[in-house]
Amino acid sequence: MKRFTALAVAIVMGICTWAQERAIRPLDVPMSFSGTYGELRHDHFHSGLDWSVGGKQGDPIHAIKSGYISRVTVSPWGYGNGIYVTHPDGTTSVYGHMQGFTEAIARLVEEEQYANESFNVNLLFGPDDFPVRQGDVIGRVGNTGSSFGPHLHLEIRDTESDVSMNSISHGVYKPVDKSTPFFHRVCFYGLSEDPVEGSWRIHNFRNPSSVRDTVRLPHRSYVAMDVTDRQEGTASKLAVEEYRVLLDDTLLFSFKVGDMPSARGRYIKSLIEFGESRSGGRDMVKSRVDPNNLLLDRIECHNDGVIVLDDDGVHSLRLEAVDEHGNRAVLRYRVRRDDGIRPPERDTTVSSSPWIWFTQNGVTDGSMAYFLPAGALYNNINFTWRKVAGPDPSRGIVSDVWEIGSPDIPLQMSGELEIEADIPEGLEEKAYMARYGKTLASSGVQVGFGTYCVAVDTVPPTMTFLGNKGEIVSGSTIRIRVADDASGVASARVEIDGKWYLSMLKGDVISLELKENRLKRGKHEINVTVTDICGNEASETRTFSY
Repeated sequence: MKRFTALAVAIVMGICTWAQERAIRPLDVPMSFSGTYGELRHDHFHSGLDWSVGGKQGDPIHAIKSGYISRVTVSPWGYGNGIYVTHPDGTTSVYGHMQGFTEAIARLVEEEQYANESFNVNLLFGPDDFPVRQGDVIGRVGNTGSSFGPHLHLEIRDTESDVSMNSISHGVYKPVDKSTPFFHRVCFYGLSEDPVEGSWRIHNFRNPSSVRDTVRLPHRSYVAMDVTDRQEGTASKLAVEEYRVLLDDTLLFSFKVGDMPSARGRYIKSLIEFGESRSGGRDMVKSRVDPNNLLLDRIECHNDGVIVLDDDGVHSLRLEAVDEHGNRAVLRYRVRRDDGIRPPERDTTVSSSPWIWFTQNGVTDGSMAYFLPAGALYNNINFTWRKVAGPDPSRGIVSDVWEIGSPDIPLQMSGELEIEADIPEGLEEKAYMARYGKTLASSGVQVGFGTYCVAVDTVPPTMTFLGNKGEIVSGSTIRIRVADDASGVASARVEIDGKWYLSMLKGDVISLELKENRLKRGKHEINVTVTDICGNEASETRTFSY
């Protein structure tokens, strides 16, 4: 790799002052956020600040401190176009969803893509390759990767541990914030008295601050809250730093986000009421604490966060949400025991078995066997299963259809599922484990709770060239919509005039940009090959003018 030794000299000369640098803003626009550190994102905590740019792309991104570009990544998902800058003070700043890189970086990225015939890129650099000064432009604001609008995702990580830090709570950035968090929804759940506790929703308060009546609860219950922070200058729903529940002024539950290691972030599925997140899309922090929740180092609790009412008196329940600046929102409820509140009747059409979180669990029933490793569960559960249908050759289903567990129960690890199937001779390589529903998408090798069957896919994907009524492709950008109603699209390859050409498959669309440095003006031939998970291929060739 080429070394930029002249700039390396500048690094040595300036290193004594860099340790004293305070981070600057990465953008020239006023400081405003569409997302903050610690937001609940279903299966992880948001690990940085999302800087607002007013919905437009192309604003320059500045290095917040001096250092060197240590990593560049390109992906259809995640951070999209991302740059990592390592600093002498032991931190690394990460810039995600960029529109593009500087010319030198962009040239290296494109060379890597064509050398490997792959859109995805992961390049590592040393201190002498791409040094940067504080304030240098390292790229432009974009909307690449897993992004739903133009913005800059900025993280500051500890270089050695790779743990992202909350740059607001650490005082790196100090937005004006005198607004308290806001409670959107509060739910209460009963807990059965069975050896393996089952839970069910009792109350669903969508205007939780308006509740004036005494809340009736069974002997044992817990509470979950949907609450977000607010800041001046933005209408976005932002992250809460701490959640607290107190019963009669005694702390029942407290969770504080702090600096969250990414490996711990997956345990968010145990922190939230997972069924509400899965069905309603909103994450609600629950007071009940599961034994296999490795976020316990930032949780304080009494009675595992369970509300226990041992008498029929009226008690005080207080919910609190605190942001990084100490702004606190409080809800107060009167609660009282009501022994008339009973769990719903069990479904007698399903088989069930108690499963323990710290042991391996499994079940075998006729044509189905399912096994979970120890530690896959966050808590003990009453595992349920049943056969819901038989084979359906008209849809390519060649086995019984099995409902395995409840998808409202979160898992830290997936399990192994085996289903006996009558696969037609010669189609063994076209068989796959499918998620059963309107479509039969592949579930992959390991599966969580849900409904599954074995299916056979012999039908290749389809593709539709977008623009010009699908007849001929021209212009500077080509987009092709792909679809596969069975196992799902696995890969796509684009060739122009018989040579691999850079394209991106994101969701159900292949897109490619025609560039003068790669393509001469005139007429050309494009060939697109799309392959599904079972190896079925569709290929189409067209001519276009550039």
